[in-house]
Amino acid sequence: MKELHINYSGMDLDYRVASGLASSLAIRGLDIAEPVMVAWHDKKTSRMSPVIAGGDINTRWHDYGESHGGKLEVDVNGEFDFIFADASAFELYGPSPYINLHDRLGHEYLCQINELRDPHDPSKEACVELDEWTSKLT
Repeated sequence: MKELHINYSGMDLDYRVASGLASSLAIRGLDIAEPVMVAWHDKKTSRMSPVIAGGDINTRWHDYGESHGGKLEVDVNGEFDFIFADASAFELYGPSPYINLHDRLGHEYLCQINELRDPHDPSKEACVELDEWTSKLT
């Protein structure tokens, strides 16, 4: 895996700024046609993605990124690490046959578009109500 380092000064870094810097570097080519971030680590806040229960916060994110096609690792000021893979080899899925809808009470549903009678009203025939956990997956 290719490794690059960014030394940035002038303002405090947070995840948003650091990931923007890393992404802008990854987009500039570096043998990756379509960079996609597959893993990251924020050393200051001890956070990582993906979150892997029981995983070592200092290494598990890296193992995941490396085993999921990671081609570029970008370190920002020694505080943030990002791993990028190349998504150019993957085909697009096309339009999704599903849509997320909310009813008048604010409940969220995942619905099959072609089964809906009214595209603004989730029906039992076409939709499944999402709870707080499953709504984050869609």
